[in-house]
Amino acid sequence: MTYPISDMIVRIKNAYKAGKEKVNMPYSGLKENICEILKREGFIEDYSIENTDVISAKNINVKLAYHESKKPTIIDIQTTSTPGIRFYKKIKDIRAYKNGLGIEIFSTSAGILSDIECKEKKVGGLSLLKVF
Repeated sequence: MTYPISDMIVRIKNAYKAGKEKVNMPYSGLKENICEILKREGFIEDYSIENTDVISAKNINVKLAYHESKKPTIIDIQTTSTPGIRFYKKIKDIRAYKNGLGIEIFSTSAGILSDIECKEKKVGGLSLLKVF
């Protein structure tokens, strides 16, 4: 796996397309922080971390959220930066994504933050992904 965030996004997209309620993925601290933001913003219902049988191996279990009409809450999710191309944004360049209906997630000196939190804390950083 060359870029774990892309793997995470593909797993979430595929689970929504298949109508699954949960999706599992290998654990990393970055993925846990992203899941926390997605949960706080209402894009996923919940997530949990479980130990596997292998020593020091963990998984993240994400419970996907659906609207009452069984439509996924995430319409589009995409990576913005890759290992080869990184997109950094200064605080003045951060705008509301999809007029505030979506979020952009950044890796900053203050941690993993959404675009709204970046504006509140007045920090810019590496754009990781966009969710709508």
